[in-house]
Amino acid sequence: MPMTDDAVLLTVREAAAFLRISRNLAYELVARGEIPAVRLGRVIRVPRAALDRWLEAQSATRMVGRSGH
Repeated sequence: MPMTDDAVLLTVREAAAFLRISRNLAYELVARGEIPAVRLGRVIRVPRAALDRWLEAQSATRMVGRSGH
């Protein structure tokens, strides 16, 4: 099932596709608590709004690190 822009919860596979990273890396980042995710029984979902905020924070951190050069 293709991801829609208005999806509230993403599968880890959809989050990986959105971030353009491998599915394995996405699962690793979820397991380490780096990507925000919720477990619903045996299913893991990534809240789209939380992923957007996480991505913005990652971008801001990277930009701050670069501005010191």
